[in-house]
Amino acid sequence: MIRLLIVDDEQIIADGLFETLQQLGHLELDLHKAYSGMDALKLLHDARFDVVLSDIRMPGMNGLELLRHIRSTWADCRVVFLTGFNDFDYVYEAIQNQGVHYLLKTEGYPKLISVIESVVEDVRASRQWSELVVEVNEQMEAASQVLQKEYLLRLAGGDSAANRETQFVQLKLPLNPQLPVLLLAGKIRTNRDGELDYTGRSRLGYSIQLIVERHLSPAMTVKSAIDDLNRLVCFLQPQISSIDAEGAEKAFEKISLFSAGMLDVIQQAIELSVQVPVSFAIADRSVSWDEAGRAFARLQYALDYRTSIDAEMIVTVDQTSEDDSRSGADNEEVRLILNKLGRMDACLDEGRAEEALTLLSQAKDVVARLPSDDVGMSMEIYYRIALSLLSYMNRTGIAGRQEEEIDLSRLLRAEGPDSLPFAIEYAMRLIPELLELRQHERDRSASQVINRIKDYIADNLAGDVSLTRLADIVYFNPAYLSRLFKKTTGITIVDYVHELRMKKAIFLLEDTDMKIQDISETVGFTSATNFTRFFRKYAKSTPYEYRDAARAKKSKMD
Repeated sequence: MIRLLIVDDEQIIADGLFETLQQLGHLELDLHKAYSGMDALKLLHDARFDVVLSDIRMPGMNGLELLRHIRSTWADCRVVFLTGFNDFDYVYEAIQNQGVHYLLKTEGYPKLISVIESVVEDVRASRQWSELVVEVNEQMEAASQVLQKEYLLRLAGGDSAANRETQFVQLKLPLNPQLPVLLLAGKIRTNRDGELDYTGRSRLGYSIQLIVERHLSPAMTVKSAIDDLNRLVCFLQPQISSIDAEGAEKAFEKISLFSAGMLDVIQQAIELSVQVPVSFAIADRSVSWDEAGRAFARLQYALDYRTSIDAEMIVTVDQTSEDDSRSGADNEEVRLILNKLGRMDACLDEGRAEEALTLLSQAKDVVARLPSDDVGMSMEIYYRIALSLLSYMNRTGIAGRQEEEIDLSRLLRAEGPDSLPFAIEYAMRLIPELLELRQHERDRSASQVINRIKDYIADNLAGDVSLTRLADIVYFNPAYLSRLFKKTTGITIVDYVHELRMKKAIFLLEDTDMKIQDISETVGFTSATNFTRFFRKYAKSTPYEYRDAARAKKSKMD
């Protein structure tokens, strides 16, 4: 949507320009008008404009003075001046400014429309500035640490993205996606959480990461991240870009030995620096990136189970054999699927039904394999799923409006371990239904907004039906409302207003004896001349000709 301001001290000219440009529906203009430079200045102070079409010679504040104010407020605004033959001095000064065009008032509407179309095209093209690309790259660079953290945590959660190599390049991760990776996990125990605000917790986490990476980076490449549960994950690789299989094995043995040997030093450094106990579990061998989620789950289990003995422990976890302690392998499977289920909220919010169903299918398989006495773990998996679905329904308002379609009691009630696979199957059947209901709710809400806009336009054809006014009614951004209206109805708001005005004008011409001037004002035109010009374009005849033809046709029928 392009915001365009018309400025002319002669009201009839400003109104005529306004109504002429209203006909250019393909440009999707948000039109405004002012009858003096000072009035224009007030509008420019309150909102951004992309184009200003102004008379250059006006009393009080002329076009050049207005131009200086525009440049100080909206430097990228294009200005088109309307000039007379005697305005040479004004024009000479105006053309010294970049982004300024001028038109002789005698050149007529076709030339005006051509210039406005060209200026609007230039505005739209400029929105793809190369400077914007540079700014995006700078912002991406500044946010790279956050993006790297999110991606590393997804890998630790079992996400094995097919485009991993591309992601590593885009995120500038110093790790090699073609080499295996050695996993190191840490569990941060702090009793100070209640005393720390968000900034304090973030500073503590970054301090621990920095200490770990500073101690390990001289001998290897290391990237780490800390999740919301104070769990540290480190991805370790040798500092070489290309090695053969034999060389890789020896290189990983070397960094494994070095890392394990440094963990007690790192623990002491953390304790001395931030007074926080941290336990570590390191894998005994490297794994492929696709196995990273499972390896991290095994390290998590070791930390959770064994740190019940000591808050500062260091353990090496065998990645090949099962833990002989209580259901070690089962616990590993459970933790892996719980990590993956952390993506459920995003899948539902973004409508990724296939990914959500895949996660639930994996969860169902894990539950089916668990021993019958592992009720707690099975129930944790199921209620994690149920909670995600319930949260989605509450966030989107589905739960309160779709009680007949959704059986919440069935979703939130599991009869026992044997029924859990069937309960997950019900959740799987519910997902497509929820996404469909969500889309229905979106369509319904959009229709309510559009219908309210249509009703307002119908009741106020002779009043203010500008995009800005319509957006204020529904508390939307004008540009967004314009896109929503076109997406929902297939036409722009401007075209809809024109269509409604013409239909009402035709009704009044056919069924009343109102004067053409009165009809013109009733449907929102400021002059009969502009109304006639617009009507001729729509109906291929003047209002008078149309009324005469309609009456003649009616007389024949009678």
